[in-house]
Amino acid sequence: MGAVPAPLLLTLLFSQVFQLTLCYEVFLEEKRASQVIRAKRANTPFEELKKGNLERECMEEICDHEEAREVFEANDKTAAFWTTYLACSGNTVQRNVDTVRGIRTCVDQKGRCYINTGEHYRGNVNITVSGKPCQYWKSNFPHRITEFNTTVLNLPENFCRNPDKRDSGPWCFTSDPTVRTEKCAVAKCGEKLPPTVHPVQEKEVKDRYHQDNCIQGTGESYTGTLSVTLGGHTCLDWNLPKVKALSVGKGFNSEVILLKNYCRNPDGDMEGPWCYVKKAENITIDYCDLELCDAPLDGEVDGGIQQRTVGAKRDTFFDPTSFGQGELECGERPLFEKENKQDATEKELIESYQKRIVHGETAEVGSAPWQVMLYKRNPQELLCGASLISDVWILTAAHCILYPPWGKNFTVDDILVRLGKYERAKYEKGTEKIVAIDEIIVHPKYNWKENLNRDIALLHMKKPVAFTKQIHPICLPTKQIVNTLMSVGYKGRVTGWGNLKEAWTSNPQNLPAKLQQVHLPIVDQETCRKSTSIRITDNMFCAGYKPEDKKRGDSCEGDSGGPFVMKNTDDKRWYQIGIVSWGEGCDRDGKYGFYTHLFRMRRWMRKVIEKSDSTDDD
Repeated sequence: MGAVPAPLLLTLLFSQVFQLTLCYEVFLEEKRASQVIRAKRANTPFEELKKGNLERECMEEICDHEEAREVFEANDKTAAFWTTYLACSGNTVQRNVDTVRGIRTCVDQKGRCYINTGEHYRGNVNITVSGKPCQYWKSNFPHRITEFNTTVLNLPENFCRNPDKRDSGPWCFTSDPTVRTEKCAVAKCGEKLPPTVHPVQEKEVKDRYHQDNCIQGTGESYTGTLSVTLGGHTCLDWNLPKVKALSVGKGFNSEVILLKNYCRNPDGDMEGPWCYVKKAENITIDYCDLELCDAPLDGEVDGGIQQRTVGAKRDTFFDPTSFGQGELECGERPLFEKENKQDATEKELIESYQKRIVHGETAEVGSAPWQVMLYKRNPQELLCGASLISDVWILTAAHCILYPPWGKNFTVDDILVRLGKYERAKYEKGTEKIVAIDEIIVHPKYNWKENLNRDIALLHMKKPVAFTKQIHPICLPTKQIVNTLMSVGYKGRVTGWGNLKEAWTSNPQNLPAKLQQVHLPIVDQETCRKSTSIRITDNMFCAGYKPEDKKRGDSCEGDSGGPFVMKNTDDKRWYQIGIVSWGEGCDRDGKYGFYTHLFRMRRWMRKVIEKSDSTDDD
């Protein structure tokens, strides 16, 4: 073999020196290197040649779905990992010592913590740091959500998210009407979550329906000395001449001793003890701040006036001098019952009795002549549904009038009522009547701060309205009607111009052109209570289809305040059983629409309607 040529020898020597100098830049010190390598992980020889190493591929570096597939070698495991990886921002965050540690912790906890600001958090936590359950993103109860009205954002159910990239991390709208938004009980990866008020557990939910500090029954046995009402008014003495005059013919129980000016319940009012008070020089009634225990209707006695009208077969509950006309002819539709006709779909309701406005359908003209549209004067828009109960009185939900979380506190100058309507947006000349109102009465125990308990309001029209084929009152329920019709599985009808589908806003594409109706089965109270974290009282009932039911439907935003009606097959009249109150979204699995139990409100209605003492002679 010959000697190596000098030029080649020099080239080899130069390349060796060059590689040695590069070694200083390529290899990290042992201490620095260990900072980006997971503790207790031992790299084996030829690791880079090993197939699919999770730590190397996806933690220390950004990996794609295919690289993750090489690690797990199974579609289901890859899918589960990839969902968590995206939630932990593993595919977007640039790597350094801190971010590698954060992503690793997040993946280990299966996305239950968040990194950075939590913009990509996709966990299922739905509780705030103070223990408040989160409101559903697509619901407007209790808070109207005007932000984030786009389907691009991934805001499912009521899970905590951070769509506006708040520095504080994932948050949600709360189910507390007095607290709009709050940071969620989600820890930042690598940090401990601060102490929180734990959310209400199932046992606590059950316990709150068995109250200790409440009065049993309707409070007829109450003998305390409370003499100030919920409204802060001092009770009038029961022995005052004017109070005695107002009490005549009211069917007071003689066993209830009316002592001084103490709160009492001599007529068995379901709202509990009350008294007469003086408001703006007029004498009326007000309720006392005494909580009644929830109780079913069994055993209640429907006193009522039960005054038989000469020549009629129907009993009346209200005094026509103050209630107006309509109680005797209610519930018989001029275009149907009075012509011995059925509408196209009422057979479904009748069959549900015999068997023990999402996904709704267009109603027939004149099939709901009691339907009323509450209309806002400025800006001009549909506000709520309502129902006609006489020629001067209209019934609706209190939250249509007063609901601070939505900025609602309307007066008689803000609202008009439109009767005889079928088309939502058109003025229907010849059939429609627009009437001003001169009085709004919201139930004094209406609870907007917690659960919309006693969600009811009465509106008085400035002048009586004449009944027509498209304008006709609905009947109010008696105890007999409630006992006959309010059974689990029996269907009622809800009508209105609300959204046809669950949506962020009431835009014209989601609003129907014509009056809609939907038939919904009554649900047992225990299922109603288990379906929500909001406290349900016996002044409410719920209706809707269960997840396993093939048929679907629900009342939706815009139908609020409208009637839930049922037909009595004995007298062939329609009765309003409930008022559309609230729900968590529209037509959601396991969620139901909630309604004000109208029968329980009847005595309050009669008291405020029949406030006959409108002048002060003293």
